[in-house]
Amino acid sequence: MKDTKKVLSVQDVSCLGQCSNTVALPILAAAGLETVMLPTALLSTHTGGFQGYSFLDLTEEMEKILLHLSTLPWRFDYLYTGYFGSSEQISILQRYLPGVLAPRAMRIIDPVMGDEGRLYSIYDHTYVRHMRRLCEGADVITPNLTEACLLADLPYVGPRYDAVLYETLLARLHELGARRVLLTGVLFDEQTIGVLGHEEGLAPFRATSPYVNRHFHGTGDVFTGSLIGFLGRGLSFEEASARAVRFVSDCIADTVPVMDTHWYGLRFEGRLDALTKQ
Repeated sequence: MKDTKKVLSVQDVSCLGQCSNTVALPILAAAGLETVMLPTALLSTHTGGFQGYSFLDLTEEMEKILLHLSTLPWRFDYLYTGYFGSSEQISILQRYLPGVLAPRAMRIIDPVMGDEGRLYSIYDHTYVRHMRRLCEGADVITPNLTEACLLADLPYVGPRYDAVLYETLLARLHELGARRVLLTGVLFDEQTIGVLGHEEGLAPFRATSPYVNRHFHGTGDVFTGSLIGFLGRGLSFEEASARAVRFVSDCIADTVPVMDTHWYGLRFEGRLDALTKQ
């Protein structure tokens, strides 16, 4: 039997709310991947719609965890990063990566920084520069449109699809050193949303699903987690992207009927069998 591939998942833990590591662990496990958490923060709930949540910064603990992991005989086959609390946390991670990743580890960066044309209030442009450096040499990056424009140092282009603008954006992101780029949340028309992808040396592609005009928390985390799961199953970048878009769309369809009470994340549990199949 082959050894199970290991993922180092670097993002926060929200005790309530389907996002970040709370989502990554079951999705990656369903895909047959062993996940080890490197938590950046511990929250009682995620920050979308909840009031009075607790927040524990784990910057100091991150370095202790990485130091211990570097002494162990295992190395990680995948790096998956999401929410960081500061530029310092990115620097700490980069300092220890050579000692914890396997030689050909796949690096998947979800550059969580902002949305709807705005940088999140806890970040500044120093943080953007650190995130650009983290994306250098990444195997896959999965920015939304706001994050892509911040990384590329271009004005926000908005969610509406424009072939010339978006291809320029893809090119600029490749210049950072990312081998594969997925722009998420692209509104191709009033009924169609999805991702625009590009792998060096190949033609751009899109993967789409019906657009539902409601806000869903944690969709990016479900998408990137399932993308890694499908890549871990051996699918090509384009096919894994299409399957991840379909997975998120199915989870949204399961969530819409119960959103009066289940508004804080996607109902993904009933769809995990899509990741267990070969």
